[in-house]
Amino acid sequence: MHELIKLEESRYFYSMICKEFQNSNFLAYNLSAFLAAARSVLQYALKEAKTKSGGKHWYDTKVSVSPILSFFKDKRDINIHEEPVKPLKHTGITLVETVRVSESITVTKYDASGNLLDESTSESITEPEKSYIPPIVTHHYQFVDWPGNEDVLTLSQMYLDELKRMVDDGIARGFITG
Repeated sequence: MHELIKLEESRYFYSMICKEFQNSNFLAYNLSAFLAAARSVLQYALKEAKTKSGGKHWYDTKVSVSPILSFFKDKRDINIHEEPVKPLKHTGITLVETVRVSESITVTKYDASGNLLDESTSESITEPEKSYIPPIVTHHYQFVDWPGNEDVLTLSQMYLDELKRMVDDGIARGFITG
């Protein structure tokens, strides 16, 4: 029915999550919209599939055997009915210090017989030069109740991929029109 439209809407909000990933407020807003749009894919699929013979069984099986579909379905329900979903935020700070240290280098030339032809020594720098690079701050978000190590971005992409496979399968089997 409208599954493909909602799938595209989900992709849009996923792109906004990626774009605003370092801003935790915008991440929360876009994640909420992503969860709602993606859940609509499943709701439209169920509504349409249950009107076809075997469609409800197909839907129930697809959702129940997929840990990612079940997980995000529950996340959206929590987000709407209980409280906003708040992934755990990890902040990393990388400090980089560059130091240029130079000592003298001696180059010695010999002929084929081993006689010294030339020798030169470079000047040495007695004090190293330091340059400052500002700290690099990164944020990484995870769902604490997801059993794997995937972060929110990775899981969300996996969810989109799984929804697409489900929609394609439902269309191919005649349970939904997309």
